[in-house]
Amino acid sequence: MTNSPPPRPLLAAAAVMRRDDGKVLLFQHGNVGPFARRWSLPITVVADEETAEDAIARVLREHSHVEPGPVEFEDTLYINGDDGSRFIVNIFLCRGWRGEPQYSPQHYADAIWSQPIAPVVSGELLPEVRTWLQETMSELEHPHTPDAIAEQLDETRGTLLAAFQSIPARAREDDLQAGWSPLDVLIHAAEVEAYYLAETDRLMRIPGHTWRGFNDAQWYDLHRLRDLLDVAAAQTLLDEVRERTRFWIASVTEDQLAQYGNHHERGAVLIGERVERIAHHEHEHAEQLLVMGDIARATRSTDDTAADGA
Repeated sequence: MTNSPPPRPLLAAAAVMRRDDGKVLLFQHGNVGPFARRWSLPITVVADEETAEDAIARVLREHSHVEPGPVEFEDTLYINGDDGSRFIVNIFLCRGWRGEPQYSPQHYADAIWSQPIAPVVSGELLPEVRTWLQETMSELEHPHTPDAIAEQLDETRGTLLAAFQSIPARAREDDLQAGWSPLDVLIHAAEVEAYYLAETDRLMRIPGHTWRGFNDAQWYDLHRLRDLLDVAAAQTLLDEVRERTRFWIASVTEDQLAQYGNHHERGAVLIGERVERIAHHEHEHAEQLLVMGDIARATRSTDDTAADGA
């Protein structure tokens, strides 16, 4: 009698939802399945027709009830289920989301926000996940110093402008993506930065203040009613807003950046991470501009082909 080979590992994807106070979201599995009664990150098996990124978007929407923002591949774990099943788990770091996470009773029994270095459910946490959180997430922790934030902002500003300048000049004011032009993106980046800075300052200086989210749809509607700036004016606006941001960063201490304030969705958040969100926002829009550049070049190529055939 020969021994049966072990089951083939299943491909899975897990999401690290990390709040500004450093806590990550952990879910407790129900009474059945390979992880019964265990705690883990939000996790799902990747279906045959999905990519790992598709699975992450699904687990965030269906398991956590949030609208996903940008995600970034972080690591791969090999996890064993209590029933002998095996999983190759791609872990993605979620850079943001919209909505307040809530566990789905169809998939989980409970949820908790926990510090990754010393999870409050450590004894029941999947051992592979516990080790990874303790070893890897500690490396993601970093002090929010004025110099470090200023350096990060300089880096993302350069990335944003390089992405804009890569777009053909003739297309920079064209609607290339859902009614947005590359010029709209620059103006939006500057005005969101001004708002984030003002709201961060209020969060730090006004006792009991709660962070109020920026309304993109409202901004877009108001933006359409104004006289459109040209590229030079948009660049001037970016520079003026950034100068105010630099001045503010230079005026605060590391201790002030380590203070906590209240966020309307996420609860306790760090002041330093709130102002650091300016850099994350610019990075997201730099990626949007790169997509716009591809659209502009593809449109030009199609137009040239049509002209040649005329």
